[in-house]
Amino acid sequence: MDWLKISVFTQKEAEEIVTALLMEAGAHGVSVEGDNEACAKGGLPWDYLSDEVTKKAPFCVAAFFPCDGNEGAVLDDIQRRIGDVRSMNLGLPLGTLEVKTDVVYEQDWENAWKAYFKPAKISDFFVIKPTWEDYEAKKDEIIIEIDPGMAFGTGNHETTRMCVHLLEEYMEPGMTVIDAGCGSGILSIAAAKLGAQKIYALDLDPVAVEVTSENAALNGCEDVIGAQKSDLLSEVPEGEKADIVVANIIADVVISLNSIAKHYLKVGGMYVCSGIIDSRLGDVRKSIEGEGYKVIQILEDGEWRAIACKYRG
Repeated sequence: MDWLKISVFTQKEAEEIVTALLMEAGAHGVSVEGDNEACAKGGLPWDYLSDEVTKKAPFCVAAFFPCDGNEGAVLDDIQRRIGDVRSMNLGLPLGTLEVKTDVVYEQDWENAWKAYFKPAKISDFFVIKPTWEDYEAKKDEIIIEIDPGMAFGTGNHETTRMCVHLLEEYMEPGMTVIDAGCGSGILSIAAAKLGAQKIYALDLDPVAVEVTSENAALNGCEDVIGAQKSDLLSEVPEGEKADIVVANIIADVVISLNSIAKHYLKVGGMYVCSGIIDSRLGDVRKSIEGEGYKVIQILEDGEWRAIACKYRG
């Protein structure tokens, strides 16, 4: 299948807003890119660029939609949503919000990932290794082998790295984990390799669910990870109580999830949330504390924040 790539030029501070806009419009995958010579050759994701380059390069969020005859309607819908965002007083620099479209052929998409997605150590122990790359683990390193396909998540984003750090800190063998917004399954696989007994890997995007299942099998975790399509935690069995709920999504969705997650957490269980840009940290923390959680730790990486908190019951 070929893909319509819709790029929205914005500012890094508005990344989560534009990402949410595109996902709500039905995107099957999202990447963050700079539009300069260093990354234009293959749509190199922004995460792989040096600090020197990112300071000079325009910032854009690109989303991918199937070329199925509905491209015009999709573009009109996104332009309408951008108009709505322009009219809001969000207190963030939005950039031009200019829209650019391209067609990406399936083979080109695959080759772009293979050219630029390399093994990377993302935490104290975990190394993300794409399936097509060779890598020999060093002492104490834990390998997560993935093929992201059209799902969002290569593991190299700040929000993912912070979530993995927090899982390393709070996970204990035998725990039950809920991964809300599993993407390509990196957090679920990390939890499994840290000894989780049962993991609910949930995502509203059926592509993400499929890719998570495939990556779980690649890592020998398919018996522990149950990936399924779910609106937030709606598909978690009634009465199930997890030791950890982890959510690497965006601030507004985290705020919506705060009141839901506690019903699926054991008293004393940990709630780990990320995808929170610094300007929204206060809003998210206020919501978290209002729902009976105690904030234990806040990690910072660039503009992004991750929160670990305990549910007090």
